[in-house]
Amino acid sequence: MKPLKGLGRHVALSMGLGAFMGVLSSYLGIYLLYLAAYSFYPNLLPKEDNGILLPTTPELLVLALVAALVLLVTITMALRLAGRIVAPLASVAQAARRISEGDLTARAQADDDLPGEAALLVSDFNSMADRLEEIAHDVITWNAQIAHELRTPLTILRGRLLGMIDGVFSPDDAQLHRLLKQVEGLSRLVEDLRIVSLLDSGEMRLERIEVDLAREIAEFGELVEPGLVEAGFSLTISPAPGKAVLDMTRIRQALLALVDNAQRHANPCDLCVEASMHADTVEIRVVDQGPGLPDDFARDAFKLFAQGKQTEGGSRAGSGLGLSVVQAIAKAHGGSAFYGVDGQACFFALSVPRWAPPSLSAAAGAI
Repeated sequence: MKPLKGLGRHVALSMGLGAFMGVLSSYLGIYLLYLAAYSFYPNLLPKEDNGILLPTTPELLVLALVAALVLLVTITMALRLAGRIVAPLASVAQAARRISEGDLTARAQADDDLPGEAALLVSDFNSMADRLEEIAHDVITWNAQIAHELRTPLTILRGRLLGMIDGVFSPDDAQLHRLLKQVEGLSRLVEDLRIVSLLDSGEMRLERIEVDLAREIAEFGELVEPGLVEAGFSLTISPAPGKAVLDMTRIRQALLALVDNAQRHANPCDLCVEASMHADTVEIRVVDQGPGLPDDFARDAFKLFAQGKQTEGGSRAGSGLGLSVVQAIAKAHGGSAFYGVDGQACFFALSVPRWAPPSLSAAAGAI
């Protein structure tokens, strides 16, 4: 057994000293009890012939032997117990020190027979370390992805502008519209990042008002239908009559991201925007006819910068931010976004409270 230091040593010494004092106190207590009996009730116990009440040499030897045995057993048990208590604490401390030095792969080690609290401590620490490593990896991935998404339009803008300066391209309306398209793409990327960051920081502001959802969905359909028809899609609107308290600017933004996602990745089909009204919730679906998401990607589809494999019929790759924005807007409303399959059809949906919860209303007003 390794020599214990620090807390383990204190535990072992304290338990050993406590056991020795217990034996000594027990002997003294018994002696005092017999002394009282001899003094006040002499007829109960026979006196020694010499009248001496002090412990004899054999009695002292027995006392020393018993104390030594008890001390040996207690210290042995204390050392084992202290080792089981201190070992996971030392492992957690060592792993925490390595993480503070930048080694995010460090984990605390634990035996299978640890006490419940110690095992829970090690498990919680390792879960925290896993999360910390995942966040650090995500930050690196996000930075690389943001740089990649910004580089392409910036390169096009720089090339076109240099071409205009050198006289390679003439600054006509067609060229300016191409540049404007790249600028709009950059603006949308920045806005998507802003929305996701606002949700992460808890500062997304919603302007909830009572709206006629059927009318809002119909107006949204009129807005996106020309672009869908141009891409080979048709559009069907299935609105639900009724009132709801929503931030329709954000809801339209989420629906636009879902329609754009379908336009990028779904096969040309009749795209359906369905709204259903319940007593306490509103659900809006964007339904296409596939090919849908692979099973191994569906659970990660709403993560930041998540991108599946480009489908054969898909028109172009996106930034991987659209579905993250949809989820952020849904969560800001107190709801969620999800993906599902209904027969041959696939859909992305927002499910949000129909009426603003008091806590969310107060939070939005305080921002």
